[in-house]
Amino acid sequence: MIPLLLSIVAISLLALGAMLVFRQSIFFTMIQENTANQLFLRIFGFLHLFLGLCAVIIGFLNNRNLALLFLALMLIISGVFSFLLVGKMKQK
Repeated sequence: MIPLLLSIVAISLLALGAMLVFRQSIFFTMIQENTANQLFLRIFGFLHLFLGLCAVIIGFLNNRNLALLFLALMLIISGVFSFLLVGKMKQK
């Protein structure tokens, strides 16, 4: 069950990370397009890609404690990204 759920999480993280790194124009409809925001999206894109790869590896390990630790870390990073993105959206 853990590998199945983490593979779903990995696919969504890899898709979001790819959009943040390679398709930034999607997000520039919500925030201002400047170099600081490009760097912001690129950094969090690479973080999400890294988390997606970690999800694949942890899914193969099939360890419940490691999976819970990963999910907590993923939720923290995604929450920080969401919080900062909302702040940048208010500035526009």
